[in-house]
Amino acid sequence: MKIANYELSSPLVAAPMAGFSGRAYREIVRDHGAGTAVTEMVSAQAICYGNQRTRELLDLEGEAGPRIVQLFASKPDFLREAAAVVKEIGADVIDLNMGCPVPKVVKNGEGSALLREPKLAAELVQAAASCGLPVSVKMRLGFAASDNIHVDFAKAMEAAGAAFITVHGRYREQFYAGQADWDKIAEVKQAVSIPVIGNGDIDSPATALKRLAGSGVDALMIGRATLGDPWLFGRIRAALGGEPEPELPSWDEVCATALRLLRRQRERFIYWRLLAGFEPARAEVEGEYMAVCSLRAQLGHFFRGWNGAAALRNQLNTLGSVAEIEALLASVGQPTRGR
Repeated sequence: MKIANYELSSPLVAAPMAGFSGRAYREIVRDHGAGTAVTEMVSAQAICYGNQRTRELLDLEGEAGPRIVQLFASKPDFLREAAAVVKEIGADVIDLNMGCPVPKVVKNGEGSALLREPKLAAELVQAAASCGLPVSVKMRLGFAASDNIHVDFAKAMEAAGAAFITVHGRYREQFYAGQADWDKIAEVKQAVSIPVIGNGDIDSPATALKRLAGSGVDALMIGRATLGDPWLFGRIRAALGGEPEPELPSWDEVCATALRLLRRQRERFIYWRLLAGFEPARAEVEGEYMAVCSLRAQLGHFFRGWNGAAALRNQLNTLGSVAEIEALLASVGQPTRGR
């Protein structure tokens, strides 16, 4: 699949996940076989107001392409201005979130609320496209299971100028419960002429092969299953190529990758503190502490499936420096995988 001017190295896209899909995570999953990775969703309105934390989420300089920034908005004017900003920063594609189920987003008319406002949703696509970048839409099947709008909504987004569509096979009312409906994702694929990316419950190579073959989508978006397991991308790529499935990573490899993620996160947080004018010593201390705090939950996912994981996560949540986490992991020895 081609996105912007980039031919993806694999038909596997790392999903935008709030609190997880930072620059360090995106680099890790690319290294492990993702064709690209989307930023966590960013408020168009906050960009327009010059919010510093929001600017840090738009950490694109030097990142491999295609650089896909996901924005959420309900007002075309804000989105038009924000789109111009992210283009200047270095985005290659603007992805519009029309699927987030979180109440505070929905009550503002953003995310999944737009599934019931197709005219406004189309206006948002056009507003984002005014900057000259390709625009994509990430949608759900509908707001409630009684809706039957997935095909019509996708066609409306295509008519408004969307370059491709990602469909999460759930309704807003489901949040992340139940199972994704890939038959309906396939109906969207059959109804539009632009590329479609399927999303929902991809957690193994076998599932990935089944969903690609059964739905006809152009690519797969994978989210929660990759937390602590970026190697999933490599296992799926091997299956797609008819190659033997790689062995699961050793404990040493798991620790090395988790620590690489942490150190890279520390580097980016210190960079942004320095850019904000902090004295170097303060930037080092505050940047490191913020990096550790921001990654505690994500690092905990790396220990899933290993004996002693619960105790390790509990200890991890009390630590505030990279050195402390390095020492903790070094003290564990060689745990075995649970049964």
